[in-house]
Amino acid sequence: MKFEKIGSISYKKGILVGVILAFLLVVVINLFTSLAKYRLTESVKIVESTVSYSPYDFKIMEIYQQKEGETCTDKDGNCYNKLTSSERMPGEGYVLNSDNSYCNLSDDSEDEEALLKTNEAGETVISGLNVKDKCYLYYDKEKSAKELIVDNSNYIESTPHFGGTACLTGCNYKENGLYKTQDDFGDSYYFRGTVEDNWVKFGNMSTNGADIYWRIIRINGDGTIRLIYSGNDTATNAGTETNAISKQNFNPASSTDNMYVGYEYKSKDMHGFGKDSQKSDALKALNTWFNINLLDEWNDGGGKIDVNAGFCNDRSGTTGTISWSESMSDIGGTEKSQTYYGGYLRLDHYKEPTLKCSTKANKNKDYFTYTGAIGIKQNGTDSKITGTQSLEYPIGLITADEVSFAGGKCEYNLSNTGYWLYTGQPYWTMTPYRFYGNARVFVVVGAGYLYWSESNS
Repeated sequence: MKFEKIGSISYKKGILVGVILAFLLVVVINLFTSLAKYRLTESVKIVESTVSYSPYDFKIMEIYQQKEGETCTDKDGNCYNKLTSSERMPGEGYVLNSDNSYCNLSDDSEDEEALLKTNEAGETVISGLNVKDKCYLYYDKEKSAKELIVDNSNYIESTPHFGGTACLTGCNYKENGLYKTQDDFGDSYYFRGTVEDNWVKFGNMSTNGADIYWRIIRINGDGTIRLIYSGNDTATNAGTETNAISKQNFNPASSTDNMYVGYEYKSKDMHGFGKDSQKSDALKALNTWFNINLLDEWNDGGGKIDVNAGFCNDRSGTTGTISWSESMSDIGGTEKSQTYYGGYLRLDHYKEPTLKCSTKANKNKDYFTYTGAIGIKQNGTDSKITGTQSLEYPIGLITADEVSFAGGKCEYNLSNTGYWLYTGQPYWTMTPYRFYGNARVFVVVGAGYLYWSESNS
C-alpha cells in the first residue's frame, strides 16, 4: 500500500429537489502507525538506523542528536548533543536531517559526491564517500504527522467568518489555509478555502489496482486524520462522478418519518441504532465499497484505519419552533413531529458550526463507531466516548459542519466553486436538517453550497 504526500504538491516552496445524489466516503487514518509512508519532507521514520562501515574507511564520523524537548534544528546553534563513542546511533523515533548532515574531505572542503538521506524504506543511506571523508550526521526527533502538517501548512490562528463562503477569489472571505477549533477530543486542525496541500494517496482499487486519492478534511483531536475519498487522481473533475462511490438515495423510498434521517434507525426511536435497527441505504453503500476496496488495508494494514473513528449523525434538536438551547437539544422528534435538528439550528439559523457531536445524553447514540471501538477520552475528562459500537466498518460521510468549516455556507443560491470541497456535483452529508412532512438531510449541491434533500431522493 501507499500512504504518502502527493508529489506534485510541495511544502517547500442551484439544486432541484429529487435529483439523485452522490456519496463521498470518509475514513479516519491512524497517523501514529502510518507516518513512515506519509512523506511531507525527505525526512521519514527510520526503520533501520544501522550504518555498516569499517573504521578504516573513514577518517572519522560524528553524530549529533537533537536535544530532548528542543524544537530548533540549527546545527550551528545549541540544538544538538554530540554523541560520545560509547553511545549508539539514534534509532526509532529519530530521523536524519539531510539538510544539516554533510561530509568534508581531508582539505576541509565539503564532499559534493557524498549522499546522506533516508530511503523509501525509512533507512539511513550513506553512499558515495571518499575514504578520507569526515562525516557529520544530525538526527532530529521525529515529528508526528500532525506536527508536520501544521508546520508545513498555512496555519492561521484566527476564527473564520462562518456567515459567508471562503475561497481564493469570488467568495465572501479570502480565508485559505489551516485553522484550529475544538472537537470532542482536543484541538482539531481543518483545511478551509482554496487549498492544495491536503492530498493523500492511500490504498488501491480492487478492480484495476489504481491508486486511491483522498483529501484531508481535518486532523482529529486525538491525532488521527480524517480523509474524504476523491477518486483515482488529483484532478477535480468538476461535474463528473469520478470522485463519488455511488449514486443513490440516503434512505428507502419513504421519507415520511423522522427515523429516516438516521445513519442507522429504529421506528419511534429518535436516536435508534444497533440491535434490531435498520441500516440506511447510505451505510449499505459505504459498507459495500469498503469491503471491495479497503478490506486488505483493514485486515493487513497494521492499524492504519482507526478502529475508534466516529462519524456524527447528530439527531439532537427541538420540536415545533426554532428556539433551542443546550437543555432542549436532546429532545428530537419522533415519527411525524415537526423537528428542527441541531445542524439546521447551528448552520442555517445561528451560523455556528461545531466539531463536537451532540450533547452528553446522546453522545454515544449519534456518534457512530465500529463494533470493536474501545472509545477515546473526552477533552478535559477521563470519561470515554465509545459511540454506538454498531458499525461493520469504521466508515461514514462528511458532516455539514465540516463542510461549513471548509468554506461552504448554508444559504440558497450562494454558490462556492472555489473551495477545496467543491466537485460540481451534489453529494450527501450525514447531518439531519429538518422534518417537515418528510425527512430532510443536508447535502452539498452542485454549486457548492449546503442545502437539503429529502432522504429518499
